[in-house]
Amino acid sequence: MVPDLVSGAAAMDSDRQDGIGGTRAAILHHLRRDWPDSVDLSARALGVGVATDDFLAAAVTLQDEGLIMYEALLVGTGPAPLLMAAVLTRKGQEAATAS
Repeated sequence: MVPDLVSGAAAMDSDRQDGIGGTRAAILHHLRRDWPDSVDLSARALGVGVATDDFLAAAVTLQDEGLIMYEALLVGTGPAPLLMAAVLTRKGQEAATAS
């Protein structure tokens, strides 16, 4: 019997998208709580179960979409990736309020 690699990959991709979506929401919520101050933020600060890859993908996507700004994204300099001086943009405030 041959394993169904295509549906297995699709399931993993779906799980990855769910993880990124949840991480995006957690980042927006965290920054909304601290707004208007900028904060340093890591996957660990968001809580248990936030994967490093999901955190990185969510942070980059949120910035690409204009929802957040940050001074630097540090990777490989400590135990976990770190967003330095992250803050919501006006567009991000609206998105965080809507969710």
